[in-house]
Amino acid sequence: MNTLTRLINRFRRPLRIQLVGPADQTAAALHGLAQMVNRRRDMNDRRIRIDVTIREKPLEEWR
Repeated sequence: MNTLTRLINRFRRPLRIQLVGPADQTAAALHGLAQMVNRRRDMNDRRIRIDVTIREKPLEEWR
């Protein structure tokens, strides 16, 4: 990856990811996401924003 690509990645909007669910499923999804980002060279120097919400009850019960 060259310097220009790194500079462009710094100014791109952050990749936004929202994880909502029980703790075990959210942790598994976060682990899979980390593995995917680690394998992709185009994700070097890319900003990532991850919002994690742990809900032990189904979403319908919160309404």
